[in-house]
Amino acid sequence: MADTLYLEVDKSNGAILSYSVTKLESKASDYIEATETELNYLNAVEANLPPGMVTTLSDLEGYRARAKKIALLEFQLAQSRGKVAQAQTKAAKLRAELAATLAEKAALLSAGAAKHGMAVAEYEAQLITQYRALQAGTDAPQAKSGRTRSETAQKLAKFMADAKRKSYQ
Repeated sequence: MADTLYLEVDKSNGAILSYSVTKLESKASDYIEATETELNYLNAVEANLPPGMVTTLSDLEGYRARAKKIALLEFQLAQSRGKVAQAQTKAAKLRAELAATLAEKAALLSAGAAKHGMAVAEYEAQLITQYRALQAGTDAPQAKSGRTRSETAQKLAKFMADAKRKSYQ
């Protein structure tokens, strides 16, 4: 069968009367381009209609609208599947990176624990305690200024000495 067919559609009521492989001329009918798939659909619809009923141009238009919607949904599905595949690839990379980081952490904790002669869990707990103490110390005013206590004391002593000199002048 040809790739393109022409459906003869009655101008008065939109009934599909016949089809041909060439476009004909008629005053009473229009000739609408259709595919073999569309013709097969129309034949299946007509086979299920009550006697005396025929398929119409609106049946073809409805089929085309549904086919267009299906194509759009299939395209969106393919895009979604692509996004899912990208997300799965990224998740796999992140899992591998996490596993490598955890392995590095375990190796460092094991080496530190062995160096200090303690169990890994005990060593990790000690590190966490030291870290928290360090964090708590950074909330102190002298830590926020960025100076040590001795630097602050030296500045204060210099200020006092300068103040005494100015008072004698």
